[in-house]
Amino acid sequence: MSENKKKRHIMELIGAVCVVAVLGGGLFWLKTRQDGQRTEKTVSESDEVQENSATDQMAEETIGDSLDGSSAETDAQSVPEAESEAPDRTDPQEATVTPIPALEERTAGRYQAVSWAQAVGDEILVCQTDAIEVRDSSNNVVKNYTDLGRLSRESAAVYSNGQFACFASADESGTESVWRLDLETSEKEQLMTLESGSRFIGANQEYLYYTAWGGDGMENTLKAHRISDGAELELGKNVDEVTVLPDHVITMGLRFDVSPTELRVCGPDGSSPQVIGEYVNSYLVENDRIYYLDYGSDYGYLPSDLKSCSMGGEDVQVLAEDLNALSFCLAGEDTVYFAGSSEGTDSSGDGYIFYNYRTGERKKAADSGTYIQFLCENDRKAYLERENQIVVYDIAEGRFLDSAYQVPDGSYSVEGFLLNGTFWAVQQTSDHRVDVIPLENF
Repeated sequence: MSENKKKRHIMELIGAVCVVAVLGGGLFWLKTRQDGQRTEKTVSESDEVQENSATDQMAEETIGDSLDGSSAETDAQSVPEAESEAPDRTDPQEATVTPIPALEERTAGRYQAVSWAQAVGDEILVCQTDAIEVRDSSNNVVKNYTDLGRLSRESAAVYSNGQFACFASADESGTESVWRLDLETSEKEQLMTLESGSRFIGANQEYLYYTAWGGDGMENTLKAHRISDGAELELGKNVDEVTVLPDHVITMGLRFDVSPTELRVCGPDGSSPQVIGEYVNSYLVENDRIYYLDYGSDYGYLPSDLKSCSMGGEDVQVLAEDLNALSFCLAGEDTVYFAGSSEGTDSSGDGYIFYNYRTGERKKAADSGTYIQFLCENDRKAYLERENQIVVYDIAEGRFLDSAYQVPDGSYSVEGFLLNGTFWAVQQTSDHRVDVIPLENF
């Protein structure tokens, strides 16, 4: 055999040995890996069997204990733990809870006077002498707050912002206090005790306002009671009417033939006082403006000029001059309603007048010999009580409509208000109860 053939046979032999070695190593690695996987699977199955066995054993023990009545407490505690271990599938948006407004937010806003009954938002607050009712727009009593003492009717003794009602009431001993009633929770809180001879006349978020009268009943002092710390502030003397707003307190002086009868405005604590008019008959607050009758001097109460100004007393505007009126009501856009009177012998201008101060047009509703009480208006119609009937006066046409509502015997109308476009009559009965009656399509 030649040398080259020998070398070729040796190389082929070496190659065969290498191939066999590689194949053998691969088979050994594959077998080792399969054996490892079998081992892991066996161990996992064994652990799972042991775990299931333990769980079944615990369940059997629990059932047995429950049947024996010996593990009621343990069983009750295990439910929350199981729920806490379950995955939380709650939508984060669904889990968001609207926070309850703070007390400062809920007590804020304008507190309007409620002497007998008044619409406050979409509800009606009715003040009985021994309770406060909340009625819905269908006149159903949805809440009735009792155990409030005897509510005073000497003036508007209840003021509400829709969430709270501040009211004055007397207990069995006759002691009068001011309370704050939560209209949502029915909880009440005593805020102050009134001095003898004092009268609660208004509230806002920070203060309670009252007048303390002297023994002769001819002089008084306007005071503010700070709710947070009980501090007492003096705001003025000898006031007849008071309007309390969140940022202003408006007062008008007494009229016991004593002049001047100032119309003033100040801050809630009495700061920044300003005299709006020195000789004023009456005033009203609406649409962030003050409307008032200014008779200008101490000579007499008639005639008066109708004026308006901003809440701070600025921007004074003269709306009408020489009105023979001691008081008035706002009766729609640019219109006032008043009982005209005369100081002389000419009584042609006497009676009940609707007067548009933009156009100067006067419309006489009735002569002065007829009793008419203005209840409310809706810019087109005025609702009035006339000789024990509720009647409607069309301001544009200048006449009373044919429709009329006869007030039941033993009752009389005291107020009126509008709610969702419907006129509601507020009536007091002979047994001193208050009722509200919706007069639809009236």
